[in-house]
Amino acid sequence: MKTRFTTVDIKAVIAEINANYMGMRVNNVYDIDNKTYLIRLQKPDSKAILLVESGTRIHSTDFEWPKNMMPSGFAMKCRKHLKTRRLTRVQQLGNDRIVDIQFGSDEAAYHLIVELYDRGNIILADHEYTILNLLRFRTAEVDDVKIAVRERYPVESARPPEPLISLERLTEILSTAQQGDQVKRVLNPHLSYGATLIEHSLIEVGLPGSAKVDSQTDVAQVAPKILEALKVAETYMEKSEHFTGKGYIIQKSEKKPSVTPGKPCEELLTYDEFHPFLFAQHSKSPYLEFDSFDKAVDEFFSKMESQKIDMKALQLEKHALKKLENVKKDHEQRLEALHQAQEIDRIKGELIEMNLAIVERALQVVCGALANQVDWTEIGILVKEAQAAGDPVACAIKELKLQANHITLLLKNPYISEDDEQEDDVLEETGRKNKNKKNKKFHKNKPVLVDVDLSLSAYANAKKFEKFLWFISAENYLVIAGRDQQQNEMIVKRYLRAGEPIPPRTLTEAGTMAVCYSAAWEAKIVTSAWWVHHHQVSKTAPTGEYLTTGSFMIRGKKNYLPPSYLIMGFGFLFKVTLTGVL
Repeated sequence: MKTRFTTVDIKAVIAEINANYMGMRVNNVYDIDNKTYLIRLQKPDSKAILLVESGTRIHSTDFEWPKNMMPSGFAMKCRKHLKTRRLTRVQQLGNDRIVDIQFGSDEAAYHLIVELYDRGNIILADHEYTILNLLRFRTAEVDDVKIAVRERYPVESARPPEPLISLERLTEILSTAQQGDQVKRVLNPHLSYGATLIEHSLIEVGLPGSAKVDSQTDVAQVAPKILEALKVAETYMEKSEHFTGKGYIIQKSEKKPSVTPGKPCEELLTYDEFHPFLFAQHSKSPYLEFDSFDKAVDEFFSKMESQKIDMKALQLEKHALKKLENVKKDHEQRLEALHQAQEIDRIKGELIEMNLAIVERALQVVCGALANQVDWTEIGILVKEAQAAGDPVACAIKELKLQANHITLLLKNPYISEDDEQEDDVLEETGRKNKNKKNKKFHKNKPVLVDVDLSLSAYANAKKFEKFLWFISAENYLVIAGRDQQQNEMIVKRYLRAGEPIPPRTLTEAGTMAVCYSAAWEAKIVTSAWWVHHHQVSKTAPTGEYLTTGSFMIRGKKNYLPPSYLIMGFGFLFKVTLTGVL
């Protein structure tokens, strides 16, 4: 964002102030802060306010600016000397970014000198340029001149206007430039046009605005073209001295991220630059046009603070959304990695089930050798000898990790043909050539290295409920019962809760299970089971009685079921998925 006046801006705004406010008297002087001041001007038929900010700007303003309740010492000094005096002249000192505002004439004249470069300064001086007051005391490094009260301001040391640069000097500057530097940035320190005007002039003569000096650039050949561009810049400098045109604010488009998925991003236009001319590099950018450059500058700086707040809020919002997006992406990557690990573990589990005899035999052999205190090195030698003899169990053992109590087995699907293996090889080779991650998946038809813990069995691990007596009812309910008193106690404490009513068919099947696991099975007596609600079961015994472990007190009505036959069955449980039976 542009925040300071260039030489072109200073010339243009001085021309407009001289045209519109000359001859008006100073009504009062106010300070907004320690470097910004308002000069209220008036004449019988009109009023105006001139705003000056040390190091930054000078222009008239139509906006209401907050004023300090108590004026500063500098404001009081300006009131003392400038009040009721006419604005007689505004000029630029030489070619420097210094503006001399004169109030009054002859020996009654006073000068308000505004420095619009570096840290800036505002100096109040009399008709001989003797300093009466100033914002900042300093010493000019070049001429070793003190800028202080009762010292004379060095008006004559201002840099005079320079003629158009010569072709020889331009060639010398370009030749000494570093490789890769843009032409506008190379020339800017040596010329007073400013980088923006130089860029516009380069475009006007057919060169790229961001043209660079590099090893492929023939300086002697391109220098005349650049000199032609600088002539264009010189004409704009002359135009700005008698400026009567319009003012422009160049806007910058920012995409405001949308929180709602699918909703397009909103466009936020913010002020970026202000210029007295619409330069070529800005013709395709969004911009606002004003009747005068003075009004454009006033609008720009009046909205700058609010737009800075909007931009800060936008950046915070973007940062938060980016952080959220990174968290989402990280979770997706972790989830994908877990899915891949799950798939690999599933395939390994299937291979263990398909090669159950080999895995169990390998475990028995290695565990037997360890139980007989055979040296680990000797076990490795025995495995290699058995592999050489063609033992299928030994051939499946690829590595002994006895320090971790593991062995690594190479397992493959015994139910696939050689054609299937060749097809998998072709798919893997295609995926390697295309470098496509989707093709680089885990093929269960190929042999896989599986780490097996020697302390575990190759057979499937039992589910949590399998430690109890259990079955699954015809209505898909899991019914459990304790194998002993401790399990009865555990079931009641952990699982007896209020819930939905149990269907009668499941209650009947549960009653059959209760009867078959009771003493009626041994006695071969057909009897009836009964059920109660959860709130009827209590561990509190009547006064004077004691309940042993696994025993409970039943209070209230018992709901008897029909007599149950002493018949139980046995079946295989298959887990069914959407793709088929596992």
